[in-house]
Amino acid sequence: MYIPTTVHVTPLATIRRERLLPQPGYVLVADGERVEAATVVAKTEIYSRHYFFDLTQRLNVPLDQAEKHVRVQPNNAIEKREIIAQRAGLFGPKTVRAPAKGTVVEVKNGKVLFAVTGPELEVKAGFPGVVVSLNPDWGVMIETPGALVQGVWGTGKQEYGLLKMLVNDPTQPLSPELLDPSCAGAIVMAGLADDKALRLAESVKIRGLIVGGLSSALLRLARSLSFPTLVVEGFGKQMMSAQAWTLLADHNGREVFLDTRPADRWEGRRPEVIIPLPHPGGTVALPADGQALSEGKRVRVTRAPYSGALGTLTHLPERMAVLPSGVQAPVAQVELDGQGSVTVALANLEIYE
Repeated sequence: MYIPTTVHVTPLATIRRERLLPQPGYVLVADGERVEAATVVAKTEIYSRHYFFDLTQRLNVPLDQAEKHVRVQPNNAIEKREIIAQRAGLFGPKTVRAPAKGTVVEVKNGKVLFAVTGPELEVKAGFPGVVVSLNPDWGVMIETPGALVQGVWGTGKQEYGLLKMLVNDPTQPLSPELLDPSCAGAIVMAGLADDKALRLAESVKIRGLIVGGLSSALLRLARSLSFPTLVVEGFGKQMMSAQAWTLLADHNGREVFLDTRPADRWEGRRPEVIIPLPHPGGTVALPADGQALSEGKRVRVTRAPYSGALGTLTHLPERMAVLPSGVQAPVAQVELDGQGSVTVALANLEIYE
């Protein structure tokens, strides 16, 4: 049975997201604690530089005697100029000192590996919610009721801010005259964007950008900008679906969490917009994942010639079919919105709900 990916565009669900450090550190919040977007939930010290000291040369001792002169234990933090190793000499001691604050990582074969401690790396909650589980030394799982719009591509950054809709129609581009000082610090939304608009958005200091489509020629520029950009539908002049556009428009003026990290099927992650909402009471279901294709499902096509098109799956033939490319593969009949019935390979479909 083929299980496709699922794209969620839902007005209300229980949203759970892990907020994890890239390396072990310290978790700073408790299970069940209420957190805000700016709450630091975990932190760790990162290493900015490494030094390699050969004790046989620095202390002028034989290899089999080098390690007995080490004065610190591995993994213990030490301050700048603190002694790492020392041996007495006829004309005074020979000493190896820490070049900066850091940690002795390893002592082996007469050599010392020393790591300089850089600034602390903090992980913030990203959006308001409740801590529902802890991953000791790594981070937390945060839960909130909210609306969710997932996209296809993002620049990898994350931000939390006020959603500001700059156009009234998903076909309208982000024109330069719309980017005035009132956009500073906002996550702005438009149908499309060109290079001039992207550069002006950087100078205006917006906090994020959401568009339906973006030219593939602008991907490098988008990645280089300080703010995250989310592409909801695809590359080129792709118009945002009415479902996604309406949902976002309904929450214009609300604070949203924009997470544009690349899609990862193994982690079940997609670039997305999370819109935290007050709890409506009762049970709010989690978004459904891992569903099989079935007749009546809303789907989106992921490959040309119908890339980005939405439709309803009407039939799943039992036999494989030969596609125009000459490949024989399992297929589905899909009634595309405004385009009629087409045959699409199952591998080129994702569930859209």
